[in-house]
Amino acid sequence: MTLLDVDAPVGAASVRPRRPRGLHHLLGAVAGGTALWLLVPAVAGVPWAAIAQAARAPSWPVLVGLGLVWLVGLLAHTTTLGAALPGLGRRRALLLSLTGSAVSNVLPAGGAAGIALNYRMARAWGHDGAAFATYTVLTNLWDVLTKLAFPVVALAAVQVLGPPGLVGPGRALLGGATSVAATAVVVVLMAWPGGLTRVAAVVNRAASRVQRAAGRLPHPVLTHEGVATWRNETRVLAARRWRPLTAGMVLYSALLVLLLGLCLWSTGASVPLGVVLLASCVERLATLLPVTPGGLGLVELGLVGVLTLAPGGSAAGIASGVLLYRALTFGLEIPVGGALLAWWELRVRGRTGAAR
Repeated sequence: MTLLDVDAPVGAASVRPRRPRGLHHLLGAVAGGTALWLLVPAVAGVPWAAIAQAARAPSWPVLVGLGLVWLVGLLAHTTTLGAALPGLGRRRALLLSLTGSAVSNVLPAGGAAGIALNYRMARAWGHDGAAFATYTVLTNLWDVLTKLAFPVVALAAVQVLGPPGLVGPGRALLGGATSVAATAVVVVLMAWPGGLTRVAAVVNRAASRVQRAAGRLPHPVLTHEGVATWRNETRVLAARRWRPLTAGMVLYSALLVLLLGLCLWSTGASVPLGVVLLASCVERLATLLPVTPGGLGLVELGLVGVLTLAPGGSAAGIASGVLLYRALTFGLEIPVGGALLAWWELRVRGRTGAAR
C-alpha cells in the first residue's frame, strides 16, 4: 500500500470556494516590492542615492567571492536534501534546490509549483512517490526546526559578542524559551497522527479542485492506510539519518550568517558580529511567514531595522549590504535556477526524442 492509493479516502470533504492562489502571490509580490522601495530608505534613514553609492563599494573580485560563499552554502544544504532522499546525490540535490527555488519565487502558487517540478524530476531519476513525499516533509520540517531553534544559539552568542545592552539577559532568555517552545510544538504536530490526517484532508480538497478544473471526476489521492504507512517510514528515515539532516542545515545556516556579514563588510556597514547574528535570527524567522514570495520586503525591512541598531554603523552601507545579500540568496536563484531548468528540460526532451 502506497501513499497515493485512492481507496479509503481521508477527509473527502466538500470543496469550499477560495481566492485564487495566483492572486495572493501577485498581491504579495506587489506589496513586498512596494515595501522594499518605499520603506527600506525610511527605516535606514538614508535616500536611495546614498544606498546606491554604497552599493558600488564591492569590487568584482569581492562579488565573485561572495558568490562562491553563496554556492558553498547551497552545497552544504544538499547534505540535508540527500539525507532525506537516499540515492539522490549532491549534483541532483543542487539541481532540485535551485530549480525549485526559482519556480517558487516567481510563479503564482510558487511553493506548490516548485514541489510539483521537483516531484517530476525525482520521478525521472527513479524515485517513487512515497520517497519523494518523505523527502518533502523531512526537508521542510528540518528547515522549520532550524529556523525556530536558531534564536537560541543567536541570542546566547549576542550576550557574549555584544555590543553590550543590545539584548538584555531577560529578553534573551524569553526569546530562547519561546524558540524552544515553538520548536517543540512543531515536533509534536508532526508526530501527532491526527495532524497528518488533517494535512491529507487539505491535500484531497486541493486535488479535488484541480481535478474539477481539468474536467475529471474528483477522487481523493491520499488514504488513511497510505498516510499511516508513509508516516512510519518517514519516522524511521528521520531516526536513522537525523545527523546528516541536521548537519547540512546547521552548516547552511552558519554560511548564511557568514554571507550576510561579508556583504555588510563589503559595503562598509561597520556592524558588530553580535548584531549580524541578531539580524540573521530575524531573517530566518521572517522567511517562515508566507506573506510575500521569498519574504520579499519583509526580510529586507527586518534586516535593515535590526542592523541599524548597531552603534556607529553606516546606514547606507547597511541598506546596500542587505540588498546585496538578498540579491544573492533570493534574486540570483531565479536566473540560475531558470537556466538549469531549461537545460534539464532540453535533456529530457532530447532523451525522449532519441527513445522514439
